[in-house]
Amino acid sequence: MEKHRVLGLLNFVVATAVAAVAYTDWVIVADVSLGYLYVLPIALSALVNPLPFTLGLGVICTILSDMFGPPIISLQWRVVHYAIYLASFLVVGFFVTAIAKQRDHMAEEIRKQRDEYERDLAQAAQVQHRVLPQPLTLPGIELAAEMKTARLLGGDYYDFFPVSDDIVDVVIADVSGKGSAAALLMPSLAVALRLRARELEGPAQVIKDLDEVLKKVTSPATFVTMFYARFHRVSRVLQYASAGHNPPLLLRSGTGQAIGETMQLEEAGPILGILPSAQFFDTSITLEPGDLLTLYTDGVTEQENEQGEEFSVDRLQEIVRRQGTESAAAVVAHVTEAVATFAGQKEQADDLTIVVLKVL
Repeated sequence: MEKHRVLGLLNFVVATAVAAVAYTDWVIVADVSLGYLYVLPIALSALVNPLPFTLGLGVICTILSDMFGPPIISLQWRVVHYAIYLASFLVVGFFVTAIAKQRDHMAEEIRKQRDEYERDLAQAAQVQHRVLPQPLTLPGIELAAEMKTARLLGGDYYDFFPVSDDIVDVVIADVSGKGSAAALLMPSLAVALRLRARELEGPAQVIKDLDEVLKKVTSPATFVTMFYARFHRVSRVLQYASAGHNPPLLLRSGTGQAIGETMQLEEAGPILGILPSAQFFDTSITLEPGDLLTLYTDGVTEQENEQGEEFSVDRLQEIVRRQGTESAAAVVAHVTEAVATFAGQKEQADDLTIVVLKVL
């Protein structure tokens, strides 16, 4: 429908231009022929109309140039006048039509390549989501997560997996930038972490090992923030290390002394992939039944609403406090819904990822 509307508008411009040249040639300029100006509407017609239509317009413009131009008494010169104008109009029509066909062919090739690229991106996005873990419930813990990418492909990454019968590792990461360039690192992160997790003693060693890999395979402009946690289900000890990532929120709602308190795990080292000799360290904390650990990326707290306000850590803390008695999956759902409601019609600017670990 839009294409037909534009075509009709352009043909109206063609008709108006022809009428304007004819009127000017007839009324305003009496002694000089302006028939050559018909080339302009003929060229425009050739860009948007089939060749027979343009050829017919060329014949009409030739007749108009004879009717409204200065009178030619000699029949011989009149025939020459007709031949020159008609030949000129037809040549313009042929050449511009050929250009238009080439343009349409190139546009069709671009459309095909774009559609193929979009199909590839859609398939890559499906693969990206397939490698992400499903909600996990083991004796003593619940794990759930959600990732909403700003584009088809995202630069965020999360994972959780058992390392042994007693130990479960939980990780969240944010690659600089977004889209396909950042998303290419996601499968590499997943493979590297899962391969090395069982070989290294703690989160700091895992992060250090990954830092060395990233510096070899990425440019200095690409960096990664990461929070890596190792939970011992029997002792309920959480061992963690951070590489410049957003401090996770820990809700103390169990049987410990700080019931209902929300604290941030702020201990952190440098971001990954930048410093030549970066050092990382482990921190340990004991959790109690009912405690809730919330990991997140910038896309949660920095999502803006239509007034330009950010969702903020404070709003996230309030939701975690209010919904902390529910399951890990329910808390994830409440947070993602709250961010979407807060944003309203504001476009999602960054990938949004949240991971929740609940101690049972």
